[in-house]
Amino acid sequence: MPTTSNTHPDAIRTYTLTLNGELDADFVAAYCPPETTLMIEGQTLTISNLRVDQSGLLGIIRSLHNLGCILVSLSTHRGEKS
Repeated sequence: MPTTSNTHPDAIRTYTLTLNGELDADFVAAYCPPETTLMIEGQTLTISNLRVDQSGLLGIIRSLHNLGCILVSLSTHRGEKS
């Protein structure tokens, strides 16, 4: 099955992750691209404007899991250019 630039795993996409757990801005600074934002509301964390390819996304999710965070939702923003 041929892949297009939108479905290729190496395509850069913009994601939003919603998590439960504890995290600080140091994680975002160390592991995420500079334009990524972190919003904290109690135990709910939202990492948005996360522009990475699929392997980068998996690495970030693994790191969050290792820190004890629970992934609640993951969304991809449509219409983003790779």
